Amino acid sequence: MNLQLTTLTADKFQDYLTFVAKIYPQRSRVPQRFAAQVLQNPFLEDPNRPEILLALDDHKIIGHFGLNPYPFHWQKKQHIGHSGFDFYVLESYRQHGVGKMLAAAAVAQLPYFGIGATPVAERIYTRLGATTIGRMYRYLWLRGPLQTLYLAGHSLLKAHWPRKPQRVGNFDLPPQVQTAGTTFELQFQPSGHEDYPWDSETITFSRSARFLDWRYFQHPRHYRFYARQGSGPTHFFVLRPCPWRGLSLLCMVDYRVPQQTAGDFQSMLLAARELTRQGRFDGLVVYSSLRTIDEHLQALNFRKIGQPTIVVFKGDIPLDTARIEQRQFVLATLADCDQDFVVHD
Repeated sequence: MNLQLTTLTADKFQDYLTFVAKIYPQRSRVPQRFAAQVLQNPFLEDPNRPEILLALDDHKIIGHFGLNPYPFHWQKKQHIGHSGFDFYVLESYRQHGVGKMLAAAAVAQLPYFGIGATPVAERIYTRLGATTIGRMYRYLWLRGPLQTLYLAGHSLLKAHWPRKPQRVGNFDLPPQVQTAGTTFELQFQPSGHEDYPWDSETITFSRSARFLDWRYFQHPRHYRFYARQGSGPTHFFVLRPCPWRGLSLLCMVDYRVPQQTAGDFQSMLLAARELTRQGRFDGLVVYSSLRTIDEHLQALNFRKIGQPTIVVFKGDIPLDTARIEQRQFVLATLADCDQDFVVHD
Protein backbone atom coordinates (compact mmCIF):
# COMPACT_ATOMS: atom_id res chain seq x y z
CA MET A 1 0.00 0.00 0.00
CA ASN A 2 1.02 3.58 -0.65
CA LEU A 3 -1.08 5.43 1.94
CA GLN A 4 -1.42 9.21 1.87
CA LEU A 5 -3.56 11.67 3.84
CA THR A 6 -4.70 14.81 2.05
CA THR A 7 -7.44 17.44 2.00
CA LEU A 8 -10.16 17.50 -0.65
CA THR A 9 -9.68 20.11 -3.39
CA ALA A 10 -11.90 21.16 -6.28
CA ASP A 11 -10.01 19.03 -8.83
CA LYS A 12 -11.01 15.90 -6.86
CA PHE A 13 -14.69 16.79 -6.35
CA GLN A 14 -16.00 14.39 -8.97
CA ASP A 15 -13.89 11.47 -7.73
CA TYR A 16 -15.03 12.25 -4.20
CA LEU A 17 -18.73 12.34 -5.15
CA THR A 18 -18.33 9.01 -6.94
CA PHE A 19 -16.76 7.56 -3.79
CA VAL A 20 -19.54 8.91 -1.56
CA ALA A 21 -22.28 7.58 -3.87
CA LYS A 22 -20.68 4.13 -3.71
CA ILE A 23 -20.27 3.90 0.07
CA TYR A 24 -23.65 5.51 0.89
CA PRO A 25 -26.03 3.91 -1.66
CA GLN A 26 -29.04 5.20 0.32
CA ARG A 27 -28.18 8.78 -0.69
CA SER A 28 -30.08 9.59 -3.85
CA ARG A 29 -28.87 13.19 -4.30
CA VAL A 30 -25.19 13.10 -3.40
CA PRO A 31 -24.07 16.27 -5.27
CA GLN A 32 -26.98 18.31 -3.86
CA ARG A 33 -26.30 17.15 -0.31
CA PHE A 34 -22.56 17.87 -0.67
CA ALA A 35 -23.34 21.38 -1.91
CA ALA A 36 -25.87 22.09 0.84
CA GLN A 37 -23.94 20.56 3.72
CA VAL A 38 -20.39 21.56 2.81
CA LEU A 39 -19.88 24.05 -0.01
CA GLN A 40 -22.68 26.41 1.05
CA ASN A 41 -21.53 26.58 4.67
CA PRO A 42 -21.05 30.37 5.10
CA PHE A 43 -18.19 29.83 7.56
CA LEU A 44 -16.07 27.87 5.07
CA GLU A 45 -13.03 29.96 4.16
CA ASP A 46 -12.43 28.45 0.69
CA PRO A 47 -15.20 26.52 -1.14
CA ASN A 48 -12.53 25.05 -3.43
CA ARG A 49 -10.84 23.45 -0.44
CA PRO A 50 -13.44 22.21 2.07
CA GLU A 51 -12.28 20.69 5.34
CA ILE A 52 -12.70 17.07 4.22
CA LEU A 53 -9.83 14.68 4.88
CA LEU A 54 -9.12 11.92 2.34
CA ALA A 55 -7.13 8.73 2.75
CA LEU A 56 -5.60 7.65 -0.55
CA ASP A 57 -3.88 4.49 -1.75
CA ASP A 58 -2.00 5.21 -4.98
CA HIS A 59 -4.30 8.22 -5.57
CA LYS A 60 -7.46 6.11 -5.06
CA ILE A 61 -9.83 7.32 -2.31
CA ILE A 62 -10.16 4.61 0.36
CA GLY A 63 -11.60 6.64 3.24
CA HIS A 64 -12.77 10.08 4.31
CA PHE A 65 -13.56 12.20 7.35
CA GLY A 66 -15.68 15.32 6.86
CA LEU A 67 -15.20 18.51 8.86
CA ASN A 68 -17.20 21.73 8.82
CA PRO A 69 -16.27 25.03 10.49
CA TYR A 70 -18.85 25.65 13.20
CA PRO A 71 -19.15 28.76 15.44
CA PHE A 72 -20.16 28.37 19.08
CA HIS A 73 -20.64 30.50 22.21
CA TRP A 74 -18.63 29.96 25.38
CA GLN A 75 -18.18 32.36 28.32
CA LYS A 76 -19.68 35.33 26.48
CA LYS A 77 -17.43 34.95 23.43
CA GLN A 78 -17.91 33.38 20.03
CA HIS A 79 -15.37 30.82 18.86
CA ILE A 80 -14.91 28.80 15.67
CA GLY A 81 -14.82 25.03 16.09
CA HIS A 82 -14.83 22.09 13.70
CA SER A 83 -17.73 19.65 13.51
CA GLY A 84 -17.08 16.14 12.23
CA PHE A 85 -19.31 14.07 9.94
CA ASP A 86 -19.21 11.11 7.52
CA PHE A 87 -16.28 9.06 8.85
CA TYR A 88 -15.81 5.98 6.65
CA VAL A 89 -13.03 3.62 5.51
CA LEU A 90 -13.40 0.90 2.87
CA GLU A 91 -13.77 -2.48 4.56
CA SER A 92 -10.65 -3.97 2.96
CA TYR A 93 -8.53 -1.22 4.57
CA ARG A 94 -9.95 -1.33 8.10
CA GLN A 95 -7.18 -3.42 9.64
CA HIS A 96 -4.35 -1.24 8.41
CA GLY A 97 -4.64 1.86 10.64
CA VAL A 98 -6.37 4.00 8.01
CA GLY A 99 -9.31 4.86 10.25
CA LYS A 100 -7.06 5.78 13.16
CA MET A 101 -4.97 8.00 10.86
CA LEU A 102 -8.07 9.85 9.59
CA ALA A 103 -9.67 10.21 13.01
CA ALA A 104 -6.46 11.47 14.61
CA ALA A 105 -6.04 14.12 11.90
CA ALA A 106 -9.67 15.22 12.28
CA VAL A 107 -9.62 15.46 16.07
CA ALA A 108 -6.40 17.48 15.84
CA GLN A 109 -8.44 20.33 14.30
CA LEU A 110 -9.16 22.12 17.58
CA PRO A 111 -11.66 22.84 18.96
CA TYR A 112 -13.27 19.65 17.60
CA PHE A 113 -16.89 18.51 18.05
CA GLY A 114 -18.32 15.12 17.16
CA ILE A 115 -22.09 15.69 17.34
CA GLY A 116 -24.11 12.56 16.80
CA ALA A 117 -21.30 10.10 17.48
CA THR A 118 -22.18 6.43 17.84
CA PRO A 119 -20.91 4.33 20.78
CA VAL A 120 -18.28 2.80 18.46
CA ALA A 121 -17.09 6.26 17.37
CA GLU A 122 -17.15 7.41 20.99
CA ARG A 123 -14.59 4.73 21.89
CA ILE A 124 -12.34 5.85 19.02
CA TYR A 125 -12.64 9.50 20.06
CA THR A 126 -11.84 8.65 23.68
CA ARG A 127 -8.62 6.87 22.67
CA LEU A 128 -7.66 10.01 20.73
CA GLY A 129 -8.07 12.25 23.77
CA ALA A 130 -11.62 13.57 23.20
CA THR A 131 -14.22 13.70 25.99
CA THR A 132 -17.94 12.97 25.95
CA ILE A 133 -19.55 16.26 27.03
CA GLY A 134 -23.22 15.57 26.30
CA ARG A 135 -25.92 13.13 25.28
CA MET A 136 -28.98 14.06 23.25
CA TYR A 137 -32.12 12.03 23.93
CA ARG A 138 -35.10 11.70 21.60
CA TYR A 139 -38.55 12.37 23.02
CA LEU A 140 -41.78 11.39 21.26
CA TRP A 141 -45.34 12.65 21.65
CA LEU A 142 -48.15 10.86 19.79
CA ARG A 143 -51.39 12.57 18.87
CA GLY A 144 -53.69 9.84 20.24
CA PRO A 145 -54.32 6.12 20.87
CA LEU A 146 -54.76 5.45 17.15
CA GLN A 147 -51.16 6.51 16.50
CA THR A 148 -50.01 4.06 19.19
CA LEU A 149 -51.85 1.31 17.31
CA TYR A 150 -50.19 2.39 14.06
CA LEU A 151 -46.79 2.11 15.73
CA ALA A 152 -47.63 -1.36 17.08
CA GLY A 153 -48.93 -2.45 13.65
CA HIS A 154 -45.76 -1.35 11.90
CA SER A 155 -43.61 -3.09 14.54
CA LEU A 156 -45.50 -6.30 13.81
CA LEU A 157 -45.72 -6.17 10.00
CA LYS A 158 -42.66 -4.00 9.20
CA ALA A 159 -42.23 -3.81 5.40
CA HIS A 160 -45.71 -5.28 4.89
CA TRP A 161 -47.38 -2.46 6.83
CA PRO A 162 -49.81 -0.90 4.29
CA ARG A 163 -49.93 2.63 5.68
CA LYS A 164 -47.44 4.94 3.95
CA PRO A 165 -46.35 7.78 6.29
CA GLN A 166 -45.15 9.92 3.36
CA ARG A 167 -48.79 10.32 2.34
CA VAL A 168 -49.94 11.42 5.82
CA GLY A 169 -49.80 14.99 7.10
CA ASN A 170 -50.05 18.41 5.50
CA PHE A 171 -46.87 20.49 5.72
CA ASP A 172 -48.68 23.64 4.55
CA LEU A 173 -48.88 24.72 8.17
CA PRO A 174 -50.73 27.89 9.21
CA PRO A 175 -48.86 31.22 9.33
CA GLN A 176 -49.66 31.67 13.00
CA VAL A 177 -50.30 29.50 16.05
CA GLN A 178 -51.38 30.67 19.49
CA THR A 179 -51.15 28.70 22.71
CA ALA A 180 -50.94 29.50 26.43
CA GLY A 181 -51.27 33.20 25.63
CA THR A 182 -48.24 33.18 23.32
CA THR A 183 -48.31 33.65 19.54
CA PHE A 184 -45.74 32.14 17.19
CA GLU A 185 -45.55 33.29 13.58
CA LEU A 186 -44.08 31.65 10.49
CA GLN A 187 -40.89 33.46 9.40
CA PHE A 188 -39.24 33.64 5.98
CA GLN A 189 -35.98 35.34 6.96
CA PRO A 190 -33.97 35.78 10.17
CA SER A 191 -34.48 38.87 12.30
CA GLY A 192 -30.92 39.00 13.61
CA HIS A 193 -32.02 38.45 17.22
CA GLU A 194 -31.79 34.65 17.24
CA ASP A 195 -28.12 34.22 18.17
CA TYR A 196 -27.53 34.11 21.92
CA PRO A 197 -26.12 31.57 24.40
CA TRP A 198 -28.13 29.50 26.86
CA ASP A 199 -25.79 30.74 29.59
CA SER A 200 -22.10 31.64 29.83
CA GLU A 201 -21.08 28.20 31.19
CA THR A 202 -22.92 26.14 28.55
CA ILE A 203 -21.53 25.56 25.06
CA THR A 204 -24.18 26.87 22.64
CA PHE A 205 -23.83 26.66 18.87
CA SER A 206 -24.30 29.68 16.60
CA ARG A 207 -27.71 30.71 15.36
CA SER A 208 -26.52 33.80 13.53
CA ALA A 209 -28.45 35.11 10.53
CA ARG A 210 -25.83 33.51 8.27
CA PHE A 211 -26.33 30.13 9.95
CA LEU A 212 -30.12 30.29 9.84
CA ASP A 213 -30.18 31.33 6.20
CA TRP A 214 -27.83 28.45 5.31
CA ARG A 215 -29.65 25.78 7.30
CA TYR A 216 -33.32 26.75 6.89
CA PHE A 217 -34.32 29.71 4.78
CA GLN A 218 -32.49 28.50 1.68
CA HIS A 219 -34.54 25.27 1.93
CA PRO A 220 -38.16 26.39 2.43
CA ARG A 221 -39.52 23.10 1.09
CA HIS A 222 -38.02 21.22 4.04
CA TYR A 223 -38.42 23.54 7.03
CA ARG A 224 -40.97 25.74 8.83
CA PHE A 225 -39.45 28.40 11.09
CA TYR A 226 -41.72 29.84 13.81
CA ALA A 227 -40.76 32.76 16.07
CA ARG A 228 -42.56 34.25 19.05
CA GLN A 229 -44.17 37.64 18.55
CA GLY A 230 -42.26 40.46 20.20
CA SER A 231 -38.79 41.96 20.35
CA GLY A 232 -35.57 40.01 20.77
CA PRO A 233 -34.04 37.80 21.89
CA THR A 234 -36.13 35.74 19.48
CA HIS A 235 -37.70 32.56 20.84
CA PHE A 236 -38.00 30.19 17.89
CA PHE A 237 -38.45 26.59 16.81
CA VAL A 238 -38.04 24.81 13.47
CA LEU A 239 -40.08 21.87 12.16
CA ARG A 240 -39.69 19.39 9.33
CA PRO A 241 -41.56 16.18 8.38
CA CYS A 242 -39.97 12.96 9.60
CA PRO A 243 -41.39 9.53 8.66
CA TRP A 244 -40.46 6.96 11.32
CA ARG A 245 -41.61 3.38 11.85
CA GLY A 246 -44.79 3.75 9.87
CA LEU A 247 -45.65 7.11 11.44
CA SER A 248 -45.73 10.56 9.86
CA LEU A 249 -44.08 12.81 12.44
CA LEU A 250 -43.02 16.39 12.72
CA CYS A 251 -39.51 16.79 14.09
CA MET A 252 -38.52 19.89 16.06
CA VAL A 253 -35.03 20.00 14.58
CA ASP A 254 -34.06 23.24 16.31
CA TYR A 255 -35.15 25.67 19.02
CA ARG A 256 -33.75 28.47 21.11
CA VAL A 257 -34.93 30.21 24.24
CA PRO A 258 -32.78 31.99 26.87
CA GLN A 259 -32.14 30.06 30.08
CA GLN A 260 -33.69 32.79 32.22
CA THR A 261 -36.99 32.28 30.39
CA ALA A 262 -36.71 28.50 30.09
CA GLY A 263 -40.30 28.19 31.30
CA ASP A 264 -41.37 29.63 27.94
CA PHE A 265 -40.14 26.41 26.35
CA GLN A 266 -43.41 24.74 27.36
CA SER A 267 -45.34 27.34 25.32
CA MET A 268 -43.11 26.45 22.38
CA LEU A 269 -43.80 22.73 22.81
CA LEU A 270 -47.54 23.37 23.07
CA ALA A 271 -47.41 25.42 19.86
CA ALA A 272 -45.52 22.65 18.06
CA ARG A 273 -48.03 20.07 19.27
CA GLU A 274 -50.90 22.23 18.03
CA LEU A 275 -49.25 22.48 14.61
CA THR A 276 -48.88 18.69 14.66
CA ARG A 277 -52.63 18.39 15.19
CA GLN A 278 -53.51 21.00 12.57
CA GLY A 279 -51.25 19.32 10.01
CA ARG A 280 -52.74 15.94 10.94
CA PHE A 281 -49.34 14.43 11.61
CA ASP A 282 -49.11 11.42 13.90
CA GLY A 283 -46.81 12.98 16.45
CA LEU A 284 -43.88 15.17 17.33
CA VAL A 285 -40.25 14.25 18.11
CA VAL A 286 -37.79 16.54 19.93
CA TYR A 287 -34.09 16.08 20.76
CA SER A 288 -32.79 17.29 24.14
CA SER A 289 -29.23 17.61 25.45
CA LEU A 290 -30.15 19.47 28.67
CA ARG A 291 -31.85 18.10 31.74
CA THR A 292 -33.99 21.26 31.98
CA ILE A 293 -35.41 20.56 28.51
CA ASP A 294 -35.98 16.91 29.50
CA GLU A 295 -38.13 18.05 32.40
CA HIS A 296 -40.32 20.25 30.19
CA LEU A 297 -40.79 17.42 27.71
CA GLN A 298 -41.68 14.92 30.41
CA ALA A 299 -44.18 17.35 31.95
CA LEU A 300 -46.05 17.41 28.62
CA ASN A 301 -46.14 13.61 28.28
CA PHE A 302 -43.29 13.18 25.82
CA ARG A 303 -41.57 9.83 26.31
CA LYS A 304 -37.91 9.03 25.81
CA ILE A 305 -37.18 6.64 22.93
CA GLY A 306 -34.10 4.88 21.56
CA GLN A 307 -30.46 5.36 22.42
CA PRO A 308 -28.81 8.76 23.01
CA THR A 309 -26.89 10.71 20.39
CA ILE A 310 -23.43 11.49 21.77
CA VAL A 311 -21.54 14.80 21.74
CA VAL A 312 -17.75 14.58 22.08
CA PHE A 313 -15.23 17.40 22.31
CA LYS A 314 -11.50 18.03 22.22
CA GLY A 315 -10.05 21.49 22.78
CA ASP A 316 -8.67 23.92 25.33
CA ILE A 317 -11.96 24.72 27.07
CA PRO A 318 -11.81 23.58 30.72
CA LEU A 319 -14.35 20.80 31.20
CA ASP A 320 -16.74 20.96 34.15
CA THR A 321 -17.28 17.33 35.15
CA ALA A 322 -20.23 18.12 37.42
CA ARG A 323 -22.08 20.06 34.72
CA ILE A 324 -21.37 17.31 32.18
CA GLU A 325 -22.78 14.66 34.53
CA GLN A 326 -25.83 16.84 35.20
CA ARG A 327 -26.31 17.39 31.42
CA GLN A 328 -25.86 21.16 31.69
CA PHE A 329 -22.67 21.61 29.66
CA VAL A 330 -23.79 21.68 26.00
CA LEU A 331 -26.98 22.77 24.24
CA ALA A 332 -27.26 20.86 20.98
CA THR A 333 -30.22 20.01 18.76
CA LEU A 334 -30.72 17.77 15.74
CA ALA A 335 -29.71 20.75 13.56
CA ASP A 336 -26.20 20.53 15.00
CA CYS A 337 -25.91 16.91 13.90
CA ASP A 338 -25.23 15.82 10.32
CA GLN A 339 -28.22 13.43 10.58
CA ASP A 340 -30.50 16.37 9.73
CA PHE A 341 -28.98 16.67 6.24
CA VAL A 342 -30.81 13.50 5.19
CA VAL A 343 -33.60 15.82 4.02
CA HIS A 344 -31.41 16.62 1.03
CA ASP A 345 -31.32 13.01 -0.15
